[in-house]
Amino acid sequence: MHIIITNQLTIYQNLAVMKRKMNFPLLLVCITLFCIPFAISSCNDEDEVKTNATISTSSTPVLAVGESATATINIVAEGIKSFKYYKVVDEVRAVEYDAINNLVKEGNKYTYSFSYTVQEFDDLHTLGFEFEIVDKANVSYVLGLVVNTELSLKSSFVKFDWKVTASEWLGMDVLAPHDAAYIYRFHEDGTYEVDMTPEYADNLHHFCYWVFKETPDNGDTLAVIRLVRKLRSGETAVDEYYDYRIVNATQAEMTMYWDIPVFGMFNIANTFTSQPKGAFQPYGTPEMASEVGNDPVMSCSTVDPALLTIQK
Repeated sequence: MHIIITNQLTIYQNLAVMKRKMNFPLLLVCITLFCIPFAISSCNDEDEVKTNATISTSSTPVLAVGESATATINIVAEGIKSFKYYKVVDEVRAVEYDAINNLVKEGNKYTYSFSYTVQEFDDLHTLGFEFEIVDKANVSYVLGLVVNTELSLKSSFVKFDWKVTASEWLGMDVLAPHDAAYIYRFHEDGTYEVDMTPEYADNLHHFCYWVFKETPDNGDTLAVIRLVRKLRSGETAVDEYYDYRIVNATQAEMTMYWDIPVFGMFNIANTFTSQPKGAFQPYGTPEMASEVGNDPVMSCSTVDPALLTIQK
C-alpha cells in the first residue's frame, strides 16, 4: 500500500512539472504580444513632431507711409488645418486674411513670407498683425507683429485740431478776429469742419472737402493743402477754394502761404498751431450747423469734382 501511494505522488509531481514547462513559453508569448502595441505606441509618440511656430521679428523699425513691414513665419508641424492672419488696429482685430495656400511646405516644415505696405492713415493708430496657426490636433498657436509707424504730414492734420495763430502780409499783421477764433477739424474721409464759435457763427459757407498733395520737387513747398467750400451767393451758391503752400511743418506748428487774388494779396504767411481734440461745435452753434446742412443750395455734393485734384 505504501508503495502505491508513493508512485501516485511521483506521477502527480512529474505532471505538474511538465505543465509548468509547457505553460512558460505560452506565457512568454502572451506577454510579448501584449507588450508589442505599447512599444509601437511609445515609438510613435517619440517620432511624432511637436508643432513649433516662430516669427523672425516681433516688432518693425519705425516705418513711414509707403514703406513695408516684413517678417518670416516658420512652422514645424505634422500638419496644418488653417493659417490666417489679422490686421490689428488699436488692439482690435480688423481684417482677416486666409493665407494657408501661401505656405511653402518642405516635409514637416512650413514657411510664410509676410509683407505689408503701410497705408495712408495707418499711422494714426496702433498697428499690428496676428498670425494664427491651427495644427492637425486642433491646437492653436498665435504669433504677433507690432508695426511701428511715423506720423505723416497729412495724418497730422487729422490727429489734431488746428488754429491760425498768426497771419502776416508785407510785414503787417492781417489776422482777422474771426480767423483767430476758428478751429479746424480734418477727417480721414476727406471732409473738414470749422468751429466758428457762437460769436462768429453764420450760414455763408458750407465747409466741404480738404485735398492734400505732397510736392517735394516744388522748391521749399513741402505740400499743398486745398480747402474747398460752398459760398452763398444770393439764392444760389458757388464753389470756392484756397490752396495753402506748406513750407515748414511739425506736429505742433505749420507755416503756410496762401493768396487772395480778389483782394490783390499774395504770399500771405499763416501760422497754424495744433491742439488736442476737444470740445467742438461745427459752424459755432447746433442751429447754424443744422441750417447749413439742410440747405440743398449749399450741398457739398454739387462741388465740381475737378477741384478735388491738385494739378500743380
